[in-house]
Amino acid sequence: MLTLFMHIPKTGGQTLHDWLGHIYGPSGLLVWNPPSLWGLGRIRAELAALLASRPEVRAVAGHFPYGVHEALGGRAYRYVTFFRDPVDRWISERVHHITKNADFFLLRRGFPEIYGDSDLFQLLRSTIIRDDDIDVQSRFTRHGEPIPPHGKPAGWKLSTAEVVERFWFVGRQESLTQDCRRLAGLLGADDAPVSTSRNVAGLGNVRSGLTADEIAWIEGRNVADITLCQQVPVTSGGHPAAPPAASDRATLVEAILHAALRRVGECFVALHADRLAAQKILDHYAARDAARAA
Repeated sequence: MLTLFMHIPKTGGQTLHDWLGHIYGPSGLLVWNPPSLWGLGRIRAELAALLASRPEVRAVAGHFPYGVHEALGGRAYRYVTFFRDPVDRWISERVHHITKNADFFLLRRGFPEIYGDSDLFQLLRSTIIRDDDIDVQSRFTRHGEPIPPHGKPAGWKLSTAEVVERFWFVGRQESLTQDCRRLAGLLGADDAPVSTSRNVAGLGNVRSGLTADEIAWIEGRNVADITLCQQVPVTSGGHPAAPPAASDRATLVEAILHAALRRVGECFVALHADRLAAQKILDHYAARDAARAA
């Protein structure tokens, strides 16, 4: 039985990668992120080739869409994924793009364009490329079905409940430790430690700096995801600790920009030391853009 862990961005996936490594061991886990979510035939062919070269793999984890199982032939499989409150996930991904992916945005758009706005909400919105922030959790779980504007389900083949039923296990980022414990039991494995994510920005309570109208705007772009998450409640007793104290907008912007500058500095030092690595990064982004355009 092959476990397919669909890592939806900013739902605790890096923590789950570490956890699955404890469960399956280094040789049993394949971490795989195709360069684009488009072109399911190409994605399936890539996975089939990887699995053929590594027959010992018992679990695959990464940013891949539903449907890759058709590359497995007759091999048994089960999908696992985690959801997260759509507003919190949206904010987390926007902050991640600004801070952790500062090098990517500098290559594409330039520092003044992406970081020149001192307003918190506009700074978060500036990372949106081709509406890539709309209903991300539904995009992964409904791959092959177009996501209508603002989540209106006209033309969808499956109901939201039917989408969730295709997954063997669905947990929630808000109850990650409790759900990992439940998942370990279902897998028949010893419980493994749940580490702190390497991708936590630690910049304060960004949501507290947004107005009610701004949060409503985010909700309007994630209507389908809100409905999806309602199908999978947070495990009882699994709510995280209280969020950090509220911060004013200016303080949050300053913290985000400082984190971005640190990332840029790290990248310049690393790229200066290894020009070959720099070219690989540029080639990676060029290949991803070409795959998206295909």
